[in-house]
Amino acid sequence: MHNILPQRPRLSELASRIAAGAIHDSAERCDAPKCQPETRVAVQDDLYSWIVEGDRESGPPKKMKWVTGPAGSGKTAVMGSLAERCAPDGLLGATFFFASWSASTGRRRKTAFVTTIAHQLAEHREDLKNAISNAIENKPSIFEKNLHTQMEVLVLTPIAGGGTAT
Repeated sequence: MHNILPQRPRLSELASRIAAGAIHDSAERCDAPKCQPETRVAVQDDLYSWIVEGDRESGPPKKMKWVTGPAGSGKTAVMGSLAERCAPDGLLGATFFFASWSASTGRRRKTAFVTTIAHQLAEHREDLKNAISNAIENKPSIFEKNLHTQMEVLVLTPIAGGGTAT
């Protein structure tokens, strides 16, 4: 018989502040646009290759890839399809799909962005769960801080494997 510990209260606090509907596989996104089979294959393959292999260009590697285009050009569909492709391969850390039309306030505004990303990362890896939990314990007022500070404390420092940012 295993000793099962209750969920850490600090992670419960984090979970209470997420926008669950913004996560790629949420019930709210069940009818979200996805690419039809055999469409936008080159774009999806390019993005998937960048995730798996990194940059092929000379110069320092880029850690972020911007996907841009006019409204209605299919960015959300491409990224939704890419998330579906990456998740089974263990390559998906976190997602957040904003939606100005959503009934969920968290998807319309940026206030739940960082907490939603941190929550998914904590679910993804045990070391990140511990680091994020410790960050909240060491800085319990983090949820009242601006998004830049939240990102440093709840996401960037735990990913870097460092201590809690101040």
